[in-house]
Amino acid sequence: MTIHLGTDIVYIPRIQGALDRFGERFVRRVYTPAEQRDCNQLQGNSRSRNGGGNQASIKRFAGRWAAKEAVVKALGTGWQGIRYTDVEIQRQLTGVPQVCLHGAAAALVAEWGQCQWQVSISHDGEYCTATALAFCSWI
Repeated sequence: MTIHLGTDIVYIPRIQGALDRFGERFVRRVYTPAEQRDCNQLQGNSRSRNGGGNQASIKRFAGRWAAKEAVVKALGTGWQGIRYTDVEIQRQLTGVPQVCLHGAAAALVAEWGQCQWQVSISHDGEYCTATALAFCSWI
């Protein structure tokens, strides 16, 4: 069995700045349609024309960013050859975040054998942090 670990911390106003500056272009480039829905539809939120949203929505986008970064660090590749949307952080019915990999990220992990991911996202003040663990074993 191998264990892969990644962690990241995000300054939430940095994500707010990207949403304000680049709007929908940033959102579509970084987040999958499912992530966009999760970040905006919880508590009935909707984004403004510039792609931003209310503070709760912005915190969720920042948390997803931190989780994606944590997963990529666990992969050991950085973003080299991996698109932002290759790493998707889904929300289970219980609210627990779940990693779903696509494209180059999925192909890389397939070489590791059978993997199970755990991810945790936490917010405090102007920061959010995420940790990702992959437990992998050959079958």
